[in-house]
Amino acid sequence: MMGKLTVLFLIIFLAVLSLLAFFNKESVSLTIWKGVTYQDIPIIGVIFISTALGIISMFLITAVRETRRHLASWHIQRREKKEAKVLDSYSRGLEAYFASRYDEAAEMFQGVLDYDPGHLNSLLRLGDIHFIRKEYLKAEGAYLKAKEIKPRSIEVLLSLERVAETQKNWQSVIKYLDDILEIDSENIKILRKKRDIYEKTGKWEELLDVQHKILKCELEKESLEEEERKLLGFRYEMGRDQLEKGHADKALKTLKSVTKADKGFIAAYLSLADAHAGAGNDKEVRAILLKGYEETSSMVFLVRLEDYFINRGEPGTIIDIYQKAVQKNQKNMGLQFFLAKLYYRLEMIDYALDTLNGIDISAFDYPEVHALLGSVYERRAEYEKAADEFRKALDVDKRLLVPYCCSSCHHTAEGWSGRCPACRRWNTYVIDINEICTIQKRQSSS
Repeated sequence: MMGKLTVLFLIIFLAVLSLLAFFNKESVSLTIWKGVTYQDIPIIGVIFISTALGIISMFLITAVRETRRHLASWHIQRREKKEAKVLDSYSRGLEAYFASRYDEAAEMFQGVLDYDPGHLNSLLRLGDIHFIRKEYLKAEGAYLKAKEIKPRSIEVLLSLERVAETQKNWQSVIKYLDDILEIDSENIKILRKKRDIYEKTGKWEELLDVQHKILKCELEKESLEEEERKLLGFRYEMGRDQLEKGHADKALKTLKSVTKADKGFIAAYLSLADAHAGAGNDKEVRAILLKGYEETSSMVFLVRLEDYFINRGEPGTIIDIYQKAVQKNQKNMGLQFFLAKLYYRLEMIDYALDTLNGIDISAFDYPEVHALLGSVYERRAEYEKAADEFRKALDVDKRLLVPYCCSSCHHTAEGWSGRCPACRRWNTYVIDINEICTIQKRQSSS
């Protein structure tokens, strides 16, 4: 149809051109270039030449356009075939990867990269395979190539951070985490990871700076309270670190700020006492231990005060403190037990016996109580009663204490610690009187 129309238009054009030629027989001069002029050219000839040039130009433009269109279509088809092949190889590689067929997966991913060296996901998965095989240098190489392709990819930066952390290259770890924070400054997960690295490497000032940034982020109320508790805990750890490194003045200032912010922070009081003890400030040690007990009523302070006053020849003071504590809390049989132990330690046998007799054994039946009673009777030369109590100590299944436990996760330990090694919380260790932790553990499990 288009061909017939073209012929028809061409006939009409030639007819019109012939008609114009019949009526327009004049001629003109035609200059086509400087100094090049043709004389006596018919007007109709000029029209014909112009028209012919226009038609030829249109044909050329159309031909070029069609050629470009065909070339673009050919490139698209070629790219689509290539992408389909790459996608198929990558999909098979992923299938092998998740099935732990790492040799096959690596071959597939490498095949993808042979077709398309800039295929980001193949580089990442190939790096992951090297990482699983503990080929850390190869893994890092793959991740670095991925970083060249997409330098601000959080996934790529985390992959590099993971390799650096495995190799304990902490400087690189921090660098990659900082790169991520440049992209997302309030990424809580990354901020916490950075904080954990500083904690692991003992860089407390840098850690506190990160912790303050965490607190500026949008947090839920419960999470905010937990992070504020951690801030105090990390300040306490910095104080301990300063103390261990011999910076007593800095340590005292840091630890005082902790007790000021939280009057119930037992560990900070005890570390303050240690700091003053190291400096020979005996009066300060006494004042801090007494203040700590006054603020917290923790028996940990009574244990420390017991050693403090006995070593300084002031047993009457610690006895008075114990007696006041027992008077204040007469139902606390654990306090009575520790007072009895103190009497026995000071060879005040009759006082120890009277105190033990005041304990309700039916409610506080532990082997340590019977063992202490047996020792008291033995010192009084009442051997039959002593033997009977020792037998009871062997028969009782329960233990009084181990002697410390974490009130948060119920972890038990023989020595006191300012931070539970199991749940990593501060200020949670208590003396396990009346099986406090055992009961709490039983309740939480039920």
